[in-house]
Amino acid sequence: MIGLDYSHNNFLVLESSSFGEFTQFLFTSGYKLGKIETGFNSLDNLDKYNVIILSTPRNTSLKLNEIKILEKYVKNGGSLLIVSSSGGDYTNSTNLNDLTQKFGFEFVSDEIYDSVNYVNLQKRPIITKIKPHVITDQIKKIVFSSTCSTKILDFIEDEKNVKIQGVMQSGLNCWRKRYDGEYWVEEDSPKIQLMVVVEYFKGKVVGFGNLSIFSSLAREYGFSAFDNDILIANILSFLIGSLESEGKPVTIELNLDLYYWVEGIVKKEKWDNVSDLINVSLKYFKDNYDTIIKEIKKLRLERLEKRKAYKKTIEEKERKEIPEDDVIDKVPVLVRKKEDLEDIMDALGDLTGEKYEISIELDDEEGNLPGKKSLLDYTDDDIDEFEKGFPKKAIWHGKPTIAFKEWLDKKYKNQN
Repeated sequence: MIGLDYSHNNFLVLESSSFGEFTQFLFTSGYKLGKIETGFNSLDNLDKYNVIILSTPRNTSLKLNEIKILEKYVKNGGSLLIVSSSGGDYTNSTNLNDLTQKFGFEFVSDEIYDSVNYVNLQKRPIITKIKPHVITDQIKKIVFSSTCSTKILDFIEDEKNVKIQGVMQSGLNCWRKRYDGEYWVEEDSPKIQLMVVVEYFKGKVVGFGNLSIFSSLAREYGFSAFDNDILIANILSFLIGSLESEGKPVTIELNLDLYYWVEGIVKKEKWDNVSDLINVSLKYFKDNYDTIIKEIKKLRLERLEKRKAYKKTIEEKERKEIPEDDVIDKVPVLVRKKEDLEDIMDALGDLTGEKYEISIELDDEEGNLPGKKSLLDYTDDDIDEFEKGFPKKAIWHGKPTIAFKEWLDKKYKNQN
C-alpha cells in the first residue's frame, strides 16, 4: 500500500489533473493508495503503508517528532520516496533536509541546467549518466526538468547499517544556479549527483529533486518523456520490495571446486538454495568492493616481487664464476690427458663464457715431460716464494706447473 502525504501542503496530489498520467498508472498497476492527512504522529498508523511519498512540502515544515517517527518507520522496514524540486528547501520554505540528513543525504538549494543536452530549455537537461541498479534497469535516457541536485553527506552516524549510493549524475555540460546563503551564483556542475538510493537498517529511501517527472502537462519532460515512466515504476517496485524479491535469473559458470563447496555449505548450513548464498556473497563483495580489490592488488604485487627476487637469485647463481683450480681438482685422474683436459676446458668455456687454458705439463706416453729429460731441482722455499707472488699453484699432483718452471728458470739464470 502506498501512502501520500496530504498534511504538509505537498505538490503531488492525486486529484490534480497535472498528475493525471501518474495517478492512472498507480491505479492500473494495482497499487492500493491512501492519504495521510493527520501528519506523521503515530508509528502504528504508518506501519500499514509499504511506501510513503513526500513530494515537496510548501511553506510548511516537518515537526521534530514527525521526523523521529519517520526515521523509526524506515528503520523498522518501511520505505520512503522523498521528492524535492528546483531550489530545494530554500525556495520551497520547508525542512526536508532535517529528515534526509538522517539517511545520509540532503537536497541542495540549486537548479540544474545543461548547455548542450536538453529539451527545449536548458533547465530541462537530458540525463544519460546512469549507474547500474534495480531502479535503473532498462533506463537509457530521462529528462529532469526544474530539478535540484542531491548531496551525499561525508559523515553518516551509523555507517554499518546505512548503505547509500548515487545512481544518476548530470552530464559534462551541466551548470547550475546555487543559492549560497545570500546570492544566486552560477557555476559549472558536471557529474553532480541527482538521485540517491539508501538502505537504512531494514528500510529503504529514494531521494531526488525532480517533481516535474510526475507531471502530465508536457510530454517532452513529464511522466511520459523518454524513460521517465519506467524509472518511476522501477522505484516504486524497489521500495515495495517486488523487484528485490523476484530477482533476475542469471546463468553463471562456477569453478568445480567452488560448486562442490557451495553445494556442501547449502546442505550443511541449511540455506534455502544456492542463489541465496551467492546473493549474500555478492552483497558482501559489493559493500566492501574497494577494500577487497585493494587487498587482492596488494597480494598480487607481493607475489610479483617474490617472483622477481627468486628469478634474480637464480640469475646471480648462474653468473657466479667457477674457480679454475676447483674445477681442475675435480677432474678424475684417469682422464687427465692433454686431449681430455682440452675437451673439458672447451666445454667449461661454452657453459661459463670464460676462456680456460692448461697451466701444467702432462706426461707423454713414456711418462716424461714433453721435450724434457728431467725435472729442475727446486726446494720448499722456492714453492712458498712462488705462491706468495703469483696467484697460481707451483706444484700440481707432485709435478711443477709451467708457470713455476718458467719462474725457476728466470730465478736461477739471474743467480748464474
